[in-house]
Amino acid sequence: MIKKLTFGQYRSKDSFLHSLDARIKIICVVILGSLSFSVNSKFEIVVFSLFMLYTVLLSKMSLSELIKNLRPFYFVFIFLLLMYLIFSRNQIILGLGYIWRFLMLIIISVLLMYTTTIQELIAAIEKLSKPLKLFKIKPRNIAVMISVAVRFIPLMFIRFERTREAMASRLADFRKIRHVKLLVLNLLEKMLKSASNLSDAMHSRLYNENIESRKVIELKIQDYLSIAVIAMLILVIY
Repeated sequence: MIKKLTFGQYRSKDSFLHSLDARIKIICVVILGSLSFSVNSKFEIVVFSLFMLYTVLLSKMSLSELIKNLRPFYFVFIFLLLMYLIFSRNQIILGLGYIWRFLMLIIISVLLMYTTTIQELIAAIEKLSKPLKLFKIKPRNIAVMISVAVRFIPLMFIRFERTREAMASRLADFRKIRHVKLLVLNLLEKMLKSASNLSDAMHSRLYNENIESRKVIELKIQDYLSIAVIAMLILVIY
């Protein structure tokens, strides 16, 4: 599991999505995430699904990589499906719709992290957060917090699997509440320790929240093209 874990990991490739400005990708993620909860008819769902499939192809992500990125969420999909089968069997179509929306959201976030480096992500969030300075909110703090949170997601899965395997080797039975509680507490302790180490590292490197990125980011032809494509998608769906 640890060796195969790819969720939230960047892959350097020569693809259309990799060449896009990170700011445009973040804006597109927000728009597509909103659209996934707005589509209702079968036509809209088919159009949106085909668009997402085409986007995956543009990122040059292989099918095996996509499956590996979705693997940590299989349990959630199965759990949601079972809940509808057991308690709301007459609303199974509605349940499948919500599972599809959740799947689309995950794929959208996976594509963002797959095609964007952490440095690009921080710079883009910082640039997009500049209007918040009017409310005395510092953009660099927001950018760093979001980027750290994103990087902690795969780390959490790795810590979880290592802790589970260690407890299983000691004959832990996860059907018992006591052992599940120990698993959660151990995982929480390790995550808090990692957060503390990160805080110490940032402090030792003299992190300054008042320093802003001065990197000049210019939009290119492909960025304007992607905006036009998203606009066309909105027109088709609505």
